[in-house]
Amino acid sequence: MRNFGRVAEVMTANMSFTNNEFGVEFTVPFDNTPLPNESEIKIWNLSDSTISRIIRNETLVMNAGYEGDVGVILHGFISKVLTKREGIDRITYIYVLDSEDLSSRKTKDIAYAPGTLASYILRDMSSVLGLPIAQFELNQDFRYEEGYTANGEVTETIKKVAADCGTSAYVNKGKLYIRNLRIGGDAVFNLSSETGLIGSPEYFEDENFKGLNMKSQLQYRITTASVIQLNSKQYNGTFHIRKGVHKCSGSDFITEMEGIFP
Repeated sequence: MRNFGRVAEVMTANMSFTNNEFGVEFTVPFDNTPLPNESEIKIWNLSDSTISRIIRNETLVMNAGYEGDVGVILHGFISKVLTKREGIDRITYIYVLDSEDLSSRKTKDIAYAPGTLASYILRDMSSVLGLPIAQFELNQDFRYEEGYTANGEVTETIKKVAADCGTSAYVNKGKLYIRNLRIGGDAVFNLSSETGLIGSPEYFEDENFKGLNMKSQLQYRITTASVIQLNSKQYNGTFHIRKGVHKCSGSDFITEMEGIFP
């Protein structure tokens, strides 16, 4: 196995903090909803002058992986910074949204005429949201025969209209995706015990999906809509990632994920 030499690097305000120089832990979630996810990063024993430069709303990028194979797991905006004493240590907690704070972006009584297609509404709401569109592909372009009125948070409108099209809408690394998790030209990652699979995948079933909960050594390539070709003792096949989290804490350096059947 090649997964030796763990690398974690936090970059903000022209500063870089690596796990070779500082204690670094993190929890970086990803999912298939348009609401931004909030990550938590902990860095040990920063100086006062350094902490003063870690500012709310500044861009933060985090890379993680292994020596010779490192990639971006987080690109977002700092939402909060706290520093606490724990024994002899001083730990700085940095909270990061994976896009701008979108909660204030709202609409009131924007009426669309009878016969309007969902694609038109989604593109219009996306322009209000203000994020770049990384992918836009609908399962079906639903037609609102009686018209449609957009009210409230733009992210909620996008979520509802996309659902009428049988399509997911989510924010990932500061970009908006409107697409089917199971369709697309995503690269396939082969996951087995040789490439980092930990333990045995566990079956789950809810009202919308069936799939497996899986755990691997940290893999930056895995995020929402990633395609996993699983090879394990119990299960083999292709799975599409709905949500998960990258974690570094204590001895853990892992990616946990929920993969749905095709």
